[in-house]
Amino acid sequence: METKKVYTHRYLARVVLEAETPLFIGSGETSLTTDAIVQKDIHGFPMIPGTSLTGVLRHALEDNESNGSDNTKWNSFFGYQAPRGKKGLGSQIKISSAYLILENGKVAEGLSPDFDIENYIKFFQNLPVRQHVKITDKGVANTEKKGLFDNEVVYRGGKFLFEIELKGTEEDKHLWDEFINELKSPLFRIGQGTRNGYGHMEVSDLKSKVFDIREQADFEAYLNHNPSLNVINNVLEDEKNSYKGERKYIEYKLELKPESFFIFSAGYGDEEVDNIPVTEEIIEYENNKLKLTEQKGLIPGSSIKGALRHRTAFHYNKLLGKYADNITDNKYLELLKTNNDAVYELFGAEVSVANIGDEEDEYYKELSGHRGKVIINDIFPENDKHDKIFNHVAIDRFTGGARDGALFSEKVSYFEDTDQTLEIDIVVENTNLSKNVIEAFESALTDVCKGLLPLGGMTTKGHGIFTGKLLKNEQEIYNYETA
Repeated sequence: METKKVYTHRYLARVVLEAETPLFIGSGETSLTTDAIVQKDIHGFPMIPGTSLTGVLRHALEDNESNGSDNTKWNSFFGYQAPRGKKGLGSQIKISSAYLILENGKVAEGLSPDFDIENYIKFFQNLPVRQHVKITDKGVANTEKKGLFDNEVVYRGGKFLFEIELKGTEEDKHLWDEFINELKSPLFRIGQGTRNGYGHMEVSDLKSKVFDIREQADFEAYLNHNPSLNVINNVLEDEKNSYKGERKYIEYKLELKPESFFIFSAGYGDEEVDNIPVTEEIIEYENNKLKLTEQKGLIPGSSIKGALRHRTAFHYNKLLGKYADNITDNKYLELLKTNNDAVYELFGAEVSVANIGDEEDEYYKELSGHRGKVIINDIFPENDKHDKIFNHVAIDRFTGGARDGALFSEKVSYFEDTDQTLEIDIVVENTNLSKNVIEAFESALTDVCKGLLPLGGMTTKGHGIFTGKLLKNEQEIYNYETA
């Protein structure tokens, strides 16, 4: 006879996540002006559904298992659906949706919040929009229909509050600790586009408590817990511990100084020039109230990743002795269909990215799709950045003279203090990466520090050249000034 499991403990936590980068939790809907809009609550504020939090955490915890397939302990934790004729299991854990904190630690809860929310709604009626273009297996823009698309993002700096409850036994304490610890992982990201710079969340506040409901005091304290996120529960205790997991990642840091000007373009102009640097507002909390700052300079993580991807492919081919002048027709076909292994491992691929031609072709190779292992966050430089306007005239390629009516201008950025640096943090999931793959990627990073790999736009005009240091797991491995 099967013994029914008795849940004698309740594990409770309230968590505040702060968006270190913009994030995109898609609603699956479109608008007249945007292809993908973010998920919002009934009042029009961005939110993170509890299902999104649960899915991300479950996937991360199951990936942490050494063999990657025995996830029995997490099946019992999150529940599972069994095949027909067998019994499944309901989840032991409940995760609420995460709501945006507006003022004094409160969210817009219920149909009629107990404070005035009208002044905050205007901030989220027109969210920032990011432009994208689909990339083919050859690494170039897709010229087919719908190759260009965009999506809304939620401002950086927003704080989201949610609650977690686990019903279990005393033996579930280690699972609970591992679950909470995953929230603090450097790899923890929420939403879509996490490899494009979005979704980096930091735990800014965490209060938790374990209730043994066999004890009268704990039982009463648990029953008296108010589920409202806007009610402070003094029973919960602050948890200040940092991430304790095994390091399954490599941390790189670029500390760069621009040689002159640089630009990460918005793709449009303003009343002064035809092309401007991209900027976005961010959220700050002043006197415990949410507000938006003025426009801040932005360096999208995807802009840096694109340059590193191409240079990594070059260095990997160089390490393996794959040179253009040694490639025969058949060898060229083989290279097309097997892709560059370093790019495939580090930056991911769609399913069947190498599916070119007939399956009977001797060089046919089908690759399984997977997400990239390189994470580069969007960057909002804290340096005192200034702008300068350059005027240009288009040249007639036939006469070599100026074209009539072809004047245009661009606004570029620079640091007034030449000692100021731009810091770029890069995290790489170190899951069975080969020595050659890592060496090719580090060579690409070193090229940036040497000024050999410009970043941003207008690089053919001399902009975007940086020099500086490269650190790996906080240890310096290259310094331009001492090399």
